[in-house]
Amino acid sequence: MKKILLAAAGLLLGAVALCAQEAPYGIKSGHLKYETQTSGGIQYNEVWFDDYGMLKKQHDQIMMEGMGNYHTEILFRDGKSYTNAWFDDEKKDEAKMTESIPDFAFQNMSEEELKENKIEVLGTEEVFGKTCTIYRYKTKSLLRTITNKVWLWKGIILKMETRGALGANNDMMVTEFVENPRLPASTFAIPAVVK
Repeated sequence: MKKILLAAAGLLLGAVALCAQEAPYGIKSGHLKYETQTSGGIQYNEVWFDDYGMLKKQHDQIMMEGMGNYHTEILFRDGKSYTNAWFDDEKKDEAKMTESIPDFAFQNMSEEELKENKIEVLGTEEVFGKTCTIYRYKTKSLLRTITNKVWLWKGIILKMETRGALGANNDMMVTEFVENPRLPASTFAIPAVVK
């Protein structure tokens, strides 16, 4: 169960992970809020980033009927992700881990790299007042193939649809976006509870 929830929480961050060599975003900092309709409930995501996406923090709240609220906080910095997860507000030791993350950012990919990674460019569309490039690609998750469609503006996801086997579908949309806010360094501090 823990792995399923972490996989669901990682949809947003996993789609455009940090790139170690080049900054993934076209603006210095941002604060975004998203709402995701999932096959199992509603998920709320809040993302803060600085240094053109080289520092990034995300808080997810997944509301599941009959199971309560599941939270994850994931911090990306220095080529690693630091994850803390818990049910409701108890902050139990559900999942606390550190792991390396891949170098991957649509913003910096050449046509050759897109082709090599089997990523299709579908055109453009306006989302939240921004002209986004639409990408489609497939990923494997829990032994299933998932089709992902993302709307990116300057490398930032503003909308995402995922379609998987057995009705594992998610529709995410940005609901709030503040460009270039001043974020305190403490926003990106590594949580003491994460090993």
